Amino acid sequence: MIRYITHPNTTAAIAAKPRCVRSLEERMADDMRELAFAGDNVSVETLISRGWTRNTVLRLHDKAAAIARRKSIRQVV
Repeated sequence: MIRYITHPNTTAAIAAKPRCVRSLEERMADDMRELAFAGDNVSVETLISRGWTRNTVLRLHDKAAAIARRKSIRQVV
């Protein structure tokens, strides 16, 4: 007798797993939040002092600021 073993759809399971690597925008957002909560101003110069290049800051600052705001908002019910 021949038996067929069906395997679950692994492509859907692989696609649904969370990412282990954070994007540059998320890393910059974390730096922005650390600066803001430490009482420092978040500017191009302060991000450059944290190791970011000027071109990277100018390219990613809009998305990173939106992520930082979204992570910083807490809703109290």
